[in-house]
Amino acid sequence: MFNGHPFPVNAFPQIIRNAIYEVEQHTQAPQGLIAASALGVISLACQNRIDVCRLTNLRSPVSLFLLTLAESGERKSTVDKMLMKPLYQLDEKLFDKYTHALNTWRSDEEIFNFERKALISKLKSDIRRNKDHLATNEQLKALLASHQQPPIRFKQIFNDATPAAIKDYLCGYWRSVGIMSDEAGTIFNGYTLNELPFINKMWDGATFSVERKSEPEKLIRDARLTLALMVQPDVFKGYLQRKGDTAKGIGFFARCLICQPDSKQGSRRISSPVVSSEHLPVFHQRLMEIVNESIARDNQNDRLCLRFSVEAENRWIEFYNKVESDMGLLGTLSDFRDYASKVAENMARVASLLHYFNGNDGDIPLSAVEDAVKITTWYVNEYIHIFSKPPELTPAISEADELYWWIKNHCNRLVVPYITKNTVLQYGPNKFRNRSKANELLGMLYSQNRILVAKKGKTTLITIAGLNPVI
Repeated sequence: MFNGHPFPVNAFPQIIRNAIYEVEQHTQAPQGLIAASALGVISLACQNRIDVCRLTNLRSPVSLFLLTLAESGERKSTVDKMLMKPLYQLDEKLFDKYTHALNTWRSDEEIFNFERKALISKLKSDIRRNKDHLATNEQLKALLASHQQPPIRFKQIFNDATPAAIKDYLCGYWRSVGIMSDEAGTIFNGYTLNELPFINKMWDGATFSVERKSEPEKLIRDARLTLALMVQPDVFKGYLQRKGDTAKGIGFFARCLICQPDSKQGSRRISSPVVSSEHLPVFHQRLMEIVNESIARDNQNDRLCLRFSVEAENRWIEFYNKVESDMGLLGTLSDFRDYASKVAENMARVASLLHYFNGNDGDIPLSAVEDAVKITTWYVNEYIHIFSKPPELTPAISEADELYWWIKNHCNRLVVPYITKNTVLQYGPNKFRNRSKANELLGMLYSQNRILVAKKGKTTLITIAGLNPVI
């Protein structure tokens, strides 16, 4: 089953939907890519303010794990900068403030250590000489009581960090971060995802013990982690070859909303130089309202527990049961049970994020759940498309079959009845972009009655036999 449908942008509240359309106007990037980036930003902003609660005692984080596969040139960096701009600016501002405070603290710390050593030395001398040391003792106590702790480092965004660095930070005062990257090749080829059990625990919101030889045990409690990574398909494919079985086996991919939006390269034409610019600032304003409130609350761990209305909870249960039945022997999710096991959880998280970011009060309504169902179902179909096993290929016809499936998948994903031969030469698998090679394989498929070929002027049109397009 292939997606073949555009991202359901209309499922977003107006404040998010308008921002996505505006970014699309500016960048002409795929809607699915922009929507995934928006979801990542919203998750990062909201995860420290709300949890989602359902049934009697089921409470969980709202953090999302998002993986978006997109080739170079799809405007990933531009989209990321536009949506994340105020968060990047805040992180820079917080870093400058921390650096200044740290320099001041270090100066004070030197003076403190000098005074502490002097008083300890004097106290030892008084005791050794059998002198009255009560005054010195009181001075030392007062000094130790006045000792200032180092300034708190507020940091929201990690890019290329080791699991140890992320753990150390989450053991500290601020425990809500995001691993965000518009070019995540270094993350998939580096160390950040080396400890997937830890990453999984952070999605679950579970307590995690950090033990080091030279330090006492520390606990990461009630932390929140958003993962929003954009990566080139070939890099992701290499990661699958190296660690894909492990990642699937321990449930990392099951927790992720993964997609590979259709490329818009080759169709990005400028129809009008005038684009809107009033919607993104509204999105940013709401984003920063939430983030600033979270920081102002001084990390009090008093997250709001968003509950479903009666109608919304019934719809969530209906969705949960439908997914469960689709995991059965003949169900559409029978080959993807690991992923299906987390779908209802992700749907609840998306519903709560849409509701809260939109500024709504009260319980999560049925409308938010219906919108979350549309978004989550789109991601389910994307997952099936990405992880479906290709048909077995025999050596004699493997290349022809590969080209046939590429043409079929391309038509399904773009919802078009045919493609041109130039599309194969420009965007098909690299090994088929040679004209003579493509002609040979297309001729083989045509002789096998697997494709139909027609001419429209000088353009060669190709369709899968049986689609009956009008060409």
